[in-house]
Amino acid sequence: MKKTQAIINVESAVVEVHSKTLFERVSDYLTEKDWGFNSYEEKTYFTLNLRLTSGTVRVVIDIAESSPWARILVYATYPTFVPPHRRVEVIDAINRINYSLLAGCLEMDAKDGEVRARMMLESDTFVSEQMIDRAMRRCLDLAEQYQAPLLAIAFGNAAAHDVLELGERAEDVTLQ
Repeated sequence: MKKTQAIINVESAVVEVHSKTLFERVSDYLTEKDWGFNSYEEKTYFTLNLRLTSGTVRVVIDIAESSPWARILVYATYPTFVPPHRRVEVIDAINRINYSLLAGCLEMDAKDGEVRARMMLESDTFVSEQMIDRAMRRCLDLAEQYQAPLLAIAFGNAAAHDVLELGERAEDVTLQ
């Protein structure tokens, strides 16, 4: 069999690169993790529930993509609501936590006491699976680290000024 080789003028050749959208890559990431999730492609977001050590969180992953810019916004919302009489103390604790963070934040809706962790990743280059994982992990780690301390402040006798120390507890310590 005769081998043939063709010489192509690279400067005049049209090369199309078909890569998956950010929405598709996040969907693949969630599928690989074997996490049950709902996807809303027309509104470009995902929802799922995850079990953490101290409880559960509802996760929302909001995607925005407009070439070349892309954004992933990850929320991990606690299932409990801070009672009105404890909201000032919890807001104080959240402020102390946020001041110590390099990335991500915690926030509380003052109207209903809903607390959530938030992490955002923006890029004007390709968003890789590693970048998706970092955004997800940072948000979930933040939610995990401060869920029990914030519950102790909202529903127990813990004080806001102790929140950072409570968040640094050993894995085998229970806050009750």
